[in-house]
Amino acid sequence: MTNIKRDILWRVVFGMGVVVVFAALILFQMFKVQVLEGEKWLSLSDSITIHQQDISASRGNIYSDDGSLLSTSMPIYEIRWDATVPSADTFKIYVNELAIGLSEVFPDNTASYYRTMLLRARRDKNRYTLIRRRVTYSEQKELKQLPLFSKGRYKGGYLSELTTKRVKPAGQLAFRTIGYSTIDNPGVGLERAYNSDLGGVKGKRIVQRISGGYRPVNDENLLEPQNGRDVHTTINIDFQEITQRSLEKALIKHKADHGSVIIMEVATGKIKAISNLRVTATGEYIEQYNSAIGESYEPGSVWKVFSAMAAFEDDLIDLNDSIDIHNGERYYYGKPMQDSDKGKYQKMSFTQAFARSSNVAFSSIIFDNYSKNPSKYLAHLKTLDLDKKTGIEILGEPKPFLNHPSSTSWSKLTLPWLAIGYENQHTPLQLLTAYNGIINDGKMIKPRLVNEVTDAGLVIKDNNKRVKEVTVCSKETSDKIKKLTAAVVTEGSASNVKSNVVALSGKTGTAQIASGGAYQTTKLYNASFVGHFPADKPAYSVYVMINKPSNGVFYASYVAAPVFAEIAEKIYTISVKQEVVVKGKKVSPAYTAGYFSDFTILSKYLDVSMNEEVDGEVVRINAAKGTAKNIAVTTGIMPNVKGLGAKDAMYLLEMQGLKPSISGYGTVAAQSPNPGTKVIKNQRVIIQLK
Repeated sequence: MTNIKRDILWRVVFGMGVVVVFAALILFQMFKVQVLEGEKWLSLSDSITIHQQDISASRGNIYSDDGSLLSTSMPIYEIRWDATVPSADTFKIYVNELAIGLSEVFPDNTASYYRTMLLRARRDKNRYTLIRRRVTYSEQKELKQLPLFSKGRYKGGYLSELTTKRVKPAGQLAFRTIGYSTIDNPGVGLERAYNSDLGGVKGKRIVQRISGGYRPVNDENLLEPQNGRDVHTTINIDFQEITQRSLEKALIKHKADHGSVIIMEVATGKIKAISNLRVTATGEYIEQYNSAIGESYEPGSVWKVFSAMAAFEDDLIDLNDSIDIHNGERYYYGKPMQDSDKGKYQKMSFTQAFARSSNVAFSSIIFDNYSKNPSKYLAHLKTLDLDKKTGIEILGEPKPFLNHPSSTSWSKLTLPWLAIGYENQHTPLQLLTAYNGIINDGKMIKPRLVNEVTDAGLVIKDNNKRVKEVTVCSKETSDKIKKLTAAVVTEGSASNVKSNVVALSGKTGTAQIASGGAYQTTKLYNASFVGHFPADKPAYSVYVMINKPSNGVFYASYVAAPVFAEIAEKIYTISVKQEVVVKGKKVSPAYTAGYFSDFTILSKYLDVSMNEEVDGEVVRINAAKGTAKNIAVTTGIMPNVKGLGAKDAMYLLEMQGLKPSISGYGTVAAQSPNPGTKVIKNQRVIIQLK
């Protein structure tokens, strides 16, 4: 019995000893963790729940040439609520009022819905309750005034996190050129090219991981973000709209696959408009790809401008020299070169050959004079940088392909076909840049899309100071080219687009599209037109390309040239200053018009004779002749409203059933259509005030 008691006692003592030792080990481990290794584990805990988070900087804006917004960042807020912050009494007092206020700001949900949401968050002690995503600035201001939320973060639990959304106020205008750039995608266009300027510098803040995401630890940032810089483009928003509408209309009419138009300011190389439209599966035309900059193709007869330049520079021919065009057909090594009007002419002047786009004439000039030394011809093309990229700011420009004797694709047939725009690959921008250089008195300027970059109004990058001119031909050659291109419209392949508004110049180009290195039985075409206006004093140069017209009409004179003419007339009306010659001096035209009763009172001060019969309400004064005449108003005929104020001009036009579109300030300086032309009811009339 005694032994049994002793065994039980030892077992109890042993068990207690084990418990004591185990407890001692636990106490030691706690001491070690909390005291000896406390800093280490606290640091590890912080690294798991607390870390630094980037704060996006406010992205800079992109502007048009007149300061209109092309791309900007709209503030968007995410509103959350820390349900643990308000006291029980405060929450009880304000919960109903807050729910009603939320339903008034966001009426898509009822006050009962919001009250249930707030009560549930309070019950669950949710420290990061989502109230609303994508909240606008004005909505966020309203929310900050609501009961409970007005107490702020530390008393009311109100949390507001700012993000931004990139928007384009001009919609689809120049959409691809403006481009985009996101966190996950480097993007395209100016948004990508100037991302380092627009993006600014990110800031840093401390956030804590909680259920449902992260929340800022405090209101102060470790590093404040630096806002992005602003990019000021050369794009003119009015030109862009005119361009896009004209291009879209032509693409729809000709059922084309896609098309591009570029407008360049001749003297500066500034791109004033660039439009690229491509058909979708639904038949809609939108900007999907910047073909004007990124797509190369065989240009066809627009290339003859460059061949003519080479011929003039080497003194091979003059404007009125006669050319034997072999009745519109010539064979080169057994392969025929033909004109579209084969069989009509045996000879013609060089001007006529250019105006009528004779393939035989141009292949003959280039082949007969350069076949023994093709590099001499190519040297002129290289002077125009037709073997190089333009270096435009945005990415995606391919290197042009200019065939040359050392290339494996060069053959004995290359030179005559290169002379008329085949066996080479160039983008519309590369071709327009070369053309612009020739008609700019032989001074070529690198094209550009951006004038300057500013930071808080200060100019950081001034591209206007970096403009360099390169001489590509003589002024004499430039003047001759301008005469040739004018003849294309007055008597040649584009005579169907003669304008009563402005003298036009340019060159048509209809190029068959090769597929798989060969031209198919089912023929597809690129219709192009490169030109400028006014013809004698170029202000703007334009390139139009329409790809694969499929309504049965494919010649550039009827597909691309009308787009050029329409754009030129509208831009000339609203932008290009007209001049008249008075006693050998060039002055701006002056028009004085208004109400007859007013001029009767002013006549003695203006020294204007009012002796002519005037029975109309609105008259025009010719101060030089001292006469006054009625402003003719005939149904179906465009009245002359030059010199009138906006109110008077609109009165006359609306009386005719026309719809005036007025821009500017002052009196009417230009109008389109021109006075005296036929108009129809509800026709749009563009009026420019100055």
